[in-house]
Amino acid sequence: MISNWSQSRRLKIQLKHDAQINAIDRKSDLRKEVYLSAAEELVRANYYLGALTQIDFTKTNIGDGLQDFFASAAKLSLVAEEDTGKHLNELIVAYSDVLFKLMAYVMPISDLRNKVKIINEHYENTQTEIQRILAEMRRYNESCNQDDRIFGVLDSSFKFQQKSASDLSNERNQCLTEITENTKRFSIQLMEEMKTLSMLQAPVMVGIRKELDINTNIGSYKALIASSTERVKEQLDNFLINLNKNA
Repeated sequence: MISNWSQSRRLKIQLKHDAQINAIDRKSDLRKEVYLSAAEELVRANYYLGALTQIDFTKTNIGDGLQDFFASAAKLSLVAEEDTGKHLNELIVAYSDVLFKLMAYVMPISDLRNKVKIINEHYENTQTEIQRILAEMRRYNESCNQDDRIFGVLDSSFKFQQKSASDLSNERNQCLTEITENTKRFSIQLMEEMKTLSMLQAPVMVGIRKELDINTNIGSYKALIASSTERVKEQLDNFLINLNKNA
C-alpha cells in the first residue's frame, strides 16, 4: 500500500511536471510563430514605406500596405512580455505617424503621375490627328486639286495640332521634372523617418530575441542599426548628387 501510494505520488508529480513542460513548449511555439511573423511583416512594412511613390492611390488605399503589419503587431502584443509590448506600442504609433508625414510628399507625386497619364492620352490623340491631316494633305496633292482654301484649312489644322502636341509635351516634361524633385524630397524625408523607426525597432527586436532565449545587447544592436542607416544615407546622398549632375 505504501509502495502504491509512493508510486501514485511520483506519478502525480511527473504528470504535473509534464503538464508544465508542455505548457511552456506550447507557449514557446506560439511565441516563436508570432515573433517570426512579426519580424517578417516589419520588413514588409519598411519596404512598403519606401515604395509609396510607386503606388496609384486612385486605386489603392494608402494605409492598406501596413494592415498586415498592424495585425501581426496586435498578435505580438498579446504574447510578448510587458516591456516588449510597451516598446511595440510605441513603434506602432510611430509607423502611423510616419505614414501620415510621408503622405504630404507622396500625394503631390501621385497627382502629377495621374496628370501625366491624362496628358499622354491627349498627346496620343494629337498625334493621331496629325497623321490623319497629313494623309489628307497627301491625297490633296496627289489629286492635283487646285482649291487653295481646302489646303489652307488642312494646313491650319496641322499647325494647330502640332502646337497642341508641343504644348502637351512641354507640360508633360514639366510634370516629370516636378515628380523627380518631389521624389528627391520624399527620399530624404524617408531616410530621416527610417532612422527614427530603426531606433524604436531596436528594443522590440532585442525583447523578442531575449524571449526566444537569444542573447542580444541593445547597445550593440542600436549601434549596428545606426551604422547601417548611416551607410544607406551616404549611398542616397551620392545617388542624389549624381542625379543632379546628370540632370
